[in-house]
Amino acid sequence: MNDLLNKEVTLEDLPESYKRIASIIGPENAIQLAMELGGSYLYIPKYDSVIKNVRDRMIRKEFTGFNVRDLAKKYCLSESWIRDILQDTIGSERGEQLKMF
Repeated sequence: MNDLLNKEVTLEDLPESYKRIASIIGPENAIQLAMELGGSYLYIPKYDSVIKNVRDRMIRKEFTGFNVRDLAKKYCLSESWIRDILQDTIGSERGEQLKMF
């Protein structure tokens, strides 16, 4: 019965708090989210946090030894931030401890 009801739900049927979510992931998925996590407080990290590991891995892979400026432009980061990402890699390859700050 619930499956039948869930498939009939439209954006207009949902409370205001769900309309934005449903417009992004669809009404059916919004209802599934409510069923699974309803009543919980949910923190959704910023996009940058979600993709950070992939971005850093790509920077390390694309680094040629001479293209820090190009990588900074490509990934919208400062040159010093690119160097920090690369330094973590170089240090770990040497068996050194990673920087804390």
